[in-house]
Amino acid sequence: MPFDRAVEHPSPLTRRDLIFGSLGVGLAPSLGRLERILAPAPFRFSFFSDTHVGLKTNIEENRRMFAEMATLGLDFGVNGGDVTDYGWAPQYENYWNLIKGLPFRVHHVPGNHDVRWSPLGPKAYTEGTRDPMYGSFTHKGCHFALLDSTVPLSHWGHFESSMLRWLKRDLERIGPDMPLFVFMHHWIGRDTIMVDNELELLDILEPYNVKLLCNAHGHSDLLWTWEGIQSTMNRGLYQLSYERIDVGPDAVRIFRRTGQHPQMTQIAEIPLARRDRPTKRGSQWKAAAEGMREARVDDGAWAPVPATEPVLSIAGEHRVSFRKGPRDYWPGVIEETSGAGGPIRLLWETPLTGGVMSHVRLDASSLFISAMDGSLAKLDASTGRVEWRSAMGGYCHSSPKVLADRVVVGSSDGKVRCFRRSDGKPLWSFGTGGPVYASAEVTSGVLCAASGDGFVYGLSPEDGSRIWRYEIPRGNTSFVQSPIATDGTRFFLGAWDSHLYVLNAKTGELEWRAGCCADKSFAYSAAIGGPAVGDGRVFVPADGNVLYCFDTSNGNTIWQVSSPGDKFGYSGPCLIDGRLYVGCLGDSGEVRCVDAKDGSILWVAKTGSVIYDSSPSVSGGLVAVGSVIGLLSIIRAADGGIAAQYQMPIGHFLSSPASEGRRVYAATYSDRAMAFEIKPD
Repeated sequence: MPFDRAVEHPSPLTRRDLIFGSLGVGLAPSLGRLERILAPAPFRFSFFSDTHVGLKTNIEENRRMFAEMATLGLDFGVNGGDVTDYGWAPQYENYWNLIKGLPFRVHHVPGNHDVRWSPLGPKAYTEGTRDPMYGSFTHKGCHFALLDSTVPLSHWGHFESSMLRWLKRDLERIGPDMPLFVFMHHWIGRDTIMVDNELELLDILEPYNVKLLCNAHGHSDLLWTWEGIQSTMNRGLYQLSYERIDVGPDAVRIFRRTGQHPQMTQIAEIPLARRDRPTKRGSQWKAAAEGMREARVDDGAWAPVPATEPVLSIAGEHRVSFRKGPRDYWPGVIEETSGAGGPIRLLWETPLTGGVMSHVRLDASSLFISAMDGSLAKLDASTGRVEWRSAMGGYCHSSPKVLADRVVVGSSDGKVRCFRRSDGKPLWSFGTGGPVYASAEVTSGVLCAASGDGFVYGLSPEDGSRIWRYEIPRGNTSFVQSPIATDGTRFFLGAWDSHLYVLNAKTGELEWRAGCCADKSFAYSAAIGGPAVGDGRVFVPADGNVLYCFDTSNGNTIWQVSSPGDKFGYSGPCLIDGRLYVGCLGDSGEVRCVDAKDGSILWVAKTGSVIYDSSPSVSGGLVAVGSVIGLLSIIRAADGGIAAQYQMPIGHFLSSPASEGRRVYAATYSDRAMAFEIKPD
């Protein structure tokens, strides 16, 4: 169902459109010209978020709030995301039953809970809300832009570049004076950086009459300004918090109700007339710091603003932020350092067409990278030159499986595709009933791939024909996300139903399965960090902070260990010479070296920045891993000492690097791939 007073966008399909199969929607040009010359007429709407509708939870609380809103004379409402708890179809059905009888239209933006644990991902969201992933509409002289900040299967936020290009075109039609309201789920312009490329959005908004940035995700009742733009966030609607926003002929007035204060209270008033905003971006340090109380670099701690530009010890590209007061934030300058003479040297840097969440694959002298714009690229590892690029029909969370003469990768459009290694020519494709998130594996003449439809497929690597199919027991969590592993006779794969599945490679029959944190919520499953196999053992991390070691022949537990610091579960282990190297989730950015024999901890390295999905790559006595903020850390495998660090261009580092000898290859959400050489100690 399109947005009110909007038609399908007439421009060609953008990258994000291809990713999610749903068009951004905007004004017809003639309607835009008419609306620009009209003064805003008074109207009222509501902003709420984080409804978190479950199978049985948060239903009555939301129903109560919707009933209250129905008495307010609203023209429409906007749900700021996390519509459901886990993105499951029955949860969307429950939500739709709550809003279908309301006397006003509800518009939606997606949240991380809507795409993070959902077998069908964005498809379930668009079908469940009857809205596209992003879009815009104009109402009574004001423009409303609803943005998608989600990264499928992830907690973090990102604005895909194709959507930003769409937004730029959309805003060009409304002109600089029309009042503009912008909505997204992940917050922007405040403490922890949730959306890596938030500054790109700010650059696009700069010429326009932005009245309000509506944020969610944080479950807090907050007001702040970002470069002078009023920003707001509420607690979840099920937590009895929402806003009523009155747009009058001269001002926007924001009222909030909360569980503690159910009577509407005015919290802000914003003139409708356009006001020029100063900026600190692109300034010299002295000018940028003037009038500011505190500053921070990247995701570091806030500290009093130094009189002179800070000296950065880590090479690379850094972001500096300022604040005048506790709720007044200002983006500052980007500092670049060459790192000349340091222990890490940048060899080359190559633009990509999309951000990368998968594992970078190195095979011989070539790199293979699948990206979230649905592209697969082959690069020359020595120079970074793109040798070929092929396209899928949806985003790629799946990593490439590189064979002697071909490359196989899964896509969110539900297909497994095979390309000729030499030139990227498509050879075959196999369709499934859901997104293919998991990275494929091959052994015994069978290629194993898993789909969000709940099936695991054994395919012929030659022509993609189906050899066998295994069905994971039916349920809302019957899908595989992690890379698939093999010991030569079996396939090992972690599913979101809290089990590790072990299938016979030739027949697809279940040999055994083991519960991994099965006594906890499914969210603690062994489903993100891929299994590592060797010496008759399989090692798998579960999100409930357990690293398991099973006997590959029968599934008996040999040992299991938990971390006393940052937790096991998101990063997959790398097994080298009887040692496991694995990243852990927590503020310290810990990497652990574990003895594969008994699970004892040999050393702990602290990178100083949160590690999420990135799994270590080990070669030449070095361990390479990425932190969310974009920090590449190189650790000595012998003792856990930090050998080198590099701050990559702005973009979340959720992918896994590749390495050979003392060279490391990495690609992030900066839409770039980079190669480094680590100097000997």
